[in-house]
Amino acid sequence: MAAQLDRTLVRAIRQAIPSLSNDFHKGQYGKIGIVGGSLEYTGAPYYAGISALKTVRGVDLCHIFCTKEAAIPIKCYSPELIVHPLLTQDTNAIMKINEVLPRLDALVLGPGLGREPFVLDLVKKVVESAKAMQLPMVLDGDALYLLSTDTSLIHGYVHTILTPNIVEYGRLCVATGLMEKLDIHKARLIPPAQLSQSLGNVTVLQKGKQDSVSDGTTTLTNTIEGCPRRCGGQGDVLAGTVGSFLAWHQCQSKLKNQVNEALINPLLVVALGGSMLTRQSAAMAFAEKKRSMTTPDLIQHLGEAFIHLYEN
Repeated sequence: MAAQLDRTLVRAIRQAIPSLSNDFHKGQYGKIGIVGGSLEYTGAPYYAGISALKTVRGVDLCHIFCTKEAAIPIKCYSPELIVHPLLTQDTNAIMKINEVLPRLDALVLGPGLGREPFVLDLVKKVVESAKAMQLPMVLDGDALYLLSTDTSLIHGYVHTILTPNIVEYGRLCVATGLMEKLDIHKARLIPPAQLSQSLGNVTVLQKGKQDSVSDGTTTLTNTIEGCPRRCGGQGDVLAGTVGSFLAWHQCQSKLKNQVNEALINPLLVVALGGSMLTRQSAAMAFAEKKRSMTTPDLIQHLGEAFIHLYEN
């Protein structure tokens, strides 16, 4: 079943968003973890984490699990991020990460992760721990590369959202047997419902001219235009905003009630909400900055875009 953006879906997304209240304490609006950050890539986990925090009514706390080399730069980018340099070869690394995971409401894996073998091996253990705790996850960037090498990692774990770009999408299509070899043009023709089904009905957010979200049964399309600028980091912002919606979903029952009434998988609503917010922010940033727009400009418009979409 395919569905365009309509008032029913927008209403469902709005129901996912918690109301602010003076009666709440720190953490009740969500706590998120970002697994990523390496020597070469420190900006990506920062963008994902700060986007989760700056989404209006965003999550309260953001933990970043990164390599030792990435920790100081990320700490210097923002004092709001709680940084754990635990992606190491230390045999106790997974134990230390597992001590933090139960405090979280959602996990985003992949921004700036890199492909060091010991890091990827550790991330596999993190995924297994998250599954055992029924912790919902967003997989992006090099976590999707890892998945393309071992699709059993999240097969059938329906508390998962994948956010692939076209190359990552193509790799996953090859890994699941939907294509013989990587061909971006052919990959564009494979609907996300097929990829979702081949991975046990996890939620797939296929990025493109229009973002499409599918759980293998229902497909939703985000028709917000976004912007023609393709600066580095936009995908990390999307991972962070989707992660924020996912944490909200864990924190409250509103979304579950609304989704059950509408017979829509809540993770579809979560992914669509983050996609809409990111594209609207990008459109606003491009309208102001034109070709000079970069990802920090997009992040600065998250609040304005949120109010435009969900509070007016």
